[in-house]
Amino acid sequence: MKTREEAGDYKPNDYTLERWIAALLALLMFLPWIANGQELETTTLGEVENATLLLKTGKGGVYAIAPAVKTDVQIRVAGPIVRTRIQQTFSNPTRRCVEGLYVFPLPEMSSVDTLRMTVGSRLIVGEVRAREEAVRAYQKAKSEGRKAALVEQYRPNVFTTTVASLMADEEAVIELEYQEAAHYENGEYRLRFPMIVAPRYTPDPQLQAPFQLASLGGLGAPPASGGPAKVTLSVDLQAGYSLRDVRSIHHRVAQETLGQGHYRVTLDETGLSGDRDFELAWRPDLGSSPEAMVLTEKSGDHTYGLVVVTPPVQSPVRVAREAIFIIDSSGSMTGQSMEQAREALLLALDDLRPGDTFNIIDFDSTAQALFPASRPADRDLILQAKNFVRGLAADGGTEMLSAIKLALPTGPVNPGTVRQVIFMTDGQVGNEQDLFRYIREHLGDSRLFTVGIGAAPNSHFMRNAARFGRGTFTYIGDLGQVQSRMSELFEKLGSPVMTSIEVNVEDPTVEIWPARVPDLYRGEPLVVTVRVTDPSAPVTILGRIGSEAWTTRLHLSDPLEESGIGRLWARRKIESAMDRLSEGIDPAAVRQEVIPVALRHSLVSQYTSLVAIDQSVHGLAGAACAAEMAEAEQLQRSSFEGDLPQTATPAQLYLLLGGLLIATAFVMRRFL
Repeated sequence: MKTREEAGDYKPNDYTLERWIAALLALLMFLPWIANGQELETTTLGEVENATLLLKTGKGGVYAIAPAVKTDVQIRVAGPIVRTRIQQTFSNPTRRCVEGLYVFPLPEMSSVDTLRMTVGSRLIVGEVRAREEAVRAYQKAKSEGRKAALVEQYRPNVFTTTVASLMADEEAVIELEYQEAAHYENGEYRLRFPMIVAPRYTPDPQLQAPFQLASLGGLGAPPASGGPAKVTLSVDLQAGYSLRDVRSIHHRVAQETLGQGHYRVTLDETGLSGDRDFELAWRPDLGSSPEAMVLTEKSGDHTYGLVVVTPPVQSPVRVAREAIFIIDSSGSMTGQSMEQAREALLLALDDLRPGDTFNIIDFDSTAQALFPASRPADRDLILQAKNFVRGLAADGGTEMLSAIKLALPTGPVNPGTVRQVIFMTDGQVGNEQDLFRYIREHLGDSRLFTVGIGAAPNSHFMRNAARFGRGTFTYIGDLGQVQSRMSELFEKLGSPVMTSIEVNVEDPTVEIWPARVPDLYRGEPLVVTVRVTDPSAPVTILGRIGSEAWTTRLHLSDPLEESGIGRLWARRKIESAMDRLSEGIDPAAVRQEVIPVALRHSLVSQYTSLVAIDQSVHGLAGAACAAEMAEAEQLQRSSFEGDLPQTATPAQLYLLLGGLLIATAFVMRRFL
């Protein structure tokens, strides 16, 4: 057979054309790497810290992060209450209709109460309803052709809701509000708003617990266009008292004084740092005595008051203590937990001073006290106690109630002395309600402080036992934290600022929560909520500083707008109602008490849920497409990583096709 050259029909340009074809086909082989620079950031199940919209992909368990076009954050501070409203605009950069999942994490001890989503022309509003009614509303909305979603809790303080189908290039505007308390430490309040999420290790998804979401980019992540997402943030700070200073920790801000203790702080967009969370601190101008104030909010026929007593920066003279230490040596404490507990108790014994008295109660299957009654904290007795502690070993059952019975005598405390029960345990018990009931009924003049030991203590028991005991909860996660965490606790226990506190309001309809007011300690302001029908009713606060009586009289201030005081009062009322379950109250009666309060104040509770219903009159238009999965080749990514995509991109298929086509080209060149 003659070659093409011998036949005389070969032209040099043919070979050049073949070379171009081969080069183009070779380029196809590298499409996976090229496509990697055009993908959205993707994620698998893990942790999430920022409110984020995820797009479902064709690969199970993998989500694409929808770019945030802009974010507006408005924060209102009323005393220690922080209400945050976030409005985020996301875009669907794909060429198809996709289904979105909105994830909104919350800071610890905060709660969401408002959720609104605008998707195209559709408004989806989150409403709190009785749980059964929420389910019925969800089913009814679907039958009418409306989009609907029940809000779900993936883990404590992380919630999700499905977003109605996002059309190609469509934007979704999502607005949520949540409430929390400002953190008070070392004489100043602080609030933090996350601006970015640091990278974190994510283990094998097969090994992770269900209902956990992924590590995501922060609010400053670039949108599909490649430019920075616009972020605006402002804080309306109404402390209720004079402030020494207001400062932003990491970002440049503009500050405006609106009145006594009233400021507006606005983030300077030109100085926006995407690698730091926004943190604002304000320091009360306090003297040597406790500072008291009251803020109010008007709602319907009621006025809600927030009574805040802030401790002075300087602690008063140390008072004498009767310290009763309970240490858990049951089998669940085996290993490092027992070592932590022993170390913590040895440090606690070193903190005792002349004039103090003490005792130690050890329990496992039984409980035993070191001494028949509390003994003076002299050198010899403390040495005896330390030898006792070093000899403790973890085994046996967890008869916690018998230990609490030994620790809570009902007799009065000597004048000028405080009785403090420090309970060191992992809290691994199943009879919490019996324990709570006994603590409430037998606390007397004692105060109960819980110290959580181990990697996973029973936080539900520890926090609530301390709340019923009018004390606080301290968590020690590992041996490296024992010194610092116990030192903080000792400083608090050694110098209670004020004890035996009462809040009285001259209104016969007043409701005060918590009903049993805890003591005031350095570094922890006292917060009490009240509801009255007479806004002119004066508020009187009584207490004792050492052996001296202390009192102050306040009047309700002018109401603040949307301060969240009413919701805080309602949450504490619901908490008190749920506590009554441990008293043997009929659950049906508790449910009837909780639901009206939760609905009035739009709160999610054990008996109410948040349901999102499409408010469009005619539901979805007939032309609306069914939601499809986001394909990686249609998405955009912020940077090249030099590796095969770990998303829905069919990288291996591209490689195979590229190789086959190149081989085919050379075969055709050879024989044609």
